[in-house]
Amino acid sequence: MCDSGKHWATHEGLATLDPLAVRLKDLLDASFLNIAASLQAERMQFPPLLKVADVDALDYFKNFPQLPLLVSATDAQAMNDRRESSRDAWTEISHDCLAHATHILPPAACYPVYSHHRDAPVGRLKTITTAANCYRNESHYLGLRRLKSFSMREIVFIGEMEPVTRALGLARGRVHDLAGALGVETRLENAMDPFFDPNSTRAVTQKMFPTKQEMVYGDDLAISSSNFHRNFFGQRFNISSVDGQTAYTACIGMGLERWIHAMLEVYGNDIERAIARLEALEDELASASEADAALA
Repeated sequence: MCDSGKHWATHEGLATLDPLAVRLKDLLDASFLNIAASLQAERMQFPPLLKVADVDALDYFKNFPQLPLLVSATDAQAMNDRRESSRDAWTEISHDCLAHATHILPPAACYPVYSHHRDAPVGRLKTITTAANCYRNESHYLGLRRLKSFSMREIVFIGEMEPVTRALGLARGRVHDLAGALGVETRLENAMDPFFDPNSTRAVTQKMFPTKQEMVYGDDLAISSSNFHRNFFGQRFNISSVDGQTAYTACIGMGLERWIHAMLEVYGNDIERAIARLEALEDELASASEADAALA
């Protein structure tokens, strides 16, 4: 199924952006990077593939069996046999021509952050920002709102519970303020984190003290999601904070194509006006920083 706007097109959940949409996307990401920098985040880049074993350690295949997109090598002999048996053009490659999959396309940008810190101490608080192309085999796709492959910027916090939750709150507030400054009206809604067994003590506690909040635009479009995982990832990857205590983790993620969708709606599909607003906001922040430096 194809869908398109003036500055973008999608086919089967895969998006193409024109130069102006790419400019808007870059400016949005720069704004998120400014927020990350204000929280003293270190920028990191991770491999484009995750090990199946690392993702399985997070119960991802148990909680989301329908979503993974796996990566497999081809079986050369099986491929040659098939080519010799038929000269028809290929539109797909059957499983009998593939080796066992040992890697998965990342479903979220933050997962490799945790496996990277396996068996490592991080101190009171370590903040990291990273971006990735993420992949999910959804049941349906809808323009830039729901894609098979999408861009995600995340800010991840690892350490002791109090500084982690405080930093997450600051990040959530700054992303919400950014949306407001851009004219994108949003609201915060509590959501459940499926990593926790619904019958477990963690899940009961989560209902009392929500750990996942979505920043929702319009009827139901979550353009940002903030998550406090408690010590789930710290336990799974043996990450420690201070004095050998299991680390707590949290993250906030922004789906860039969803922000583009929201901006285009708010600005009446006038992408140049949306770009101008982001550029003006960038200049305002730069001027404010210069003023603060002069007073220091």
